[in-house]
Amino acid sequence: MKKTIRIPLVGGFIFATLSFLISAADITVHISQDLILGPWEIVNTLSAALFGPIGLLITQLGMDIGGYVYLIRGTFSASQDIYFMLADYIAHSLAMLVVALGYRFIYPRMKLPRLLAGWFLVMVIYYLVGVTLQVFLFNFAVPGLGASYSVYFNNVRLEFVLVTLITSLFLLALPERYRRPQWYQPKQAPEVRAEGKEGVR
Repeated sequence: MKKTIRIPLVGGFIFATLSFLISAADITVHISQDLILGPWEIVNTLSAALFGPIGLLITQLGMDIGGYVYLIRGTFSASQDIYFMLADYIAHSLAMLVVALGYRFIYPRMKLPRLLAGWFLVMVIYYLVGVTLQVFLFNFAVPGLGASYSVYFNNVRLEFVLVTLITSLFLLALPERYRRPQWYQPKQAPEVRAEGKEGVR
């Protein structure tokens, strides 16, 4: 199995387990029945950045299975519980894909500390995309829910600051070989071999 597939698979399962355990331990802040804040976003964004599409899909699956089993099941009707978690999976996965592509773009173009400025911008886009999709899809999945953009954006501001700070410190602490995206192999420039020529005496 290729390294660019094996590492994201393993990393995705490890991060999915962490996300599941966050839900199991209920390390969360309940704002409302549809808005629960927690350290999942630390795991999500790092998984997306380092392990790409494969890693993020697996990680988000762990988060939403744990969220359904320990936090959401019974909140709505039986079918709406499933629709709600499916909406969350889609919203988070698409937002995390933005992180994966954004980090892949900035990593070869920015060295530390400029990389952290690029990461800040990626995180801003992640939250904008994620919250926008969540509110829309949650209201679609559970008619009458009344999820509000103003409530969501007001309540995720502190989470955004903390998640951005913690993930930035994590990336800063990682050795360069582990900090680079593990889900693709950069193209190497072909080596130019100079052929020696014998001089004529």
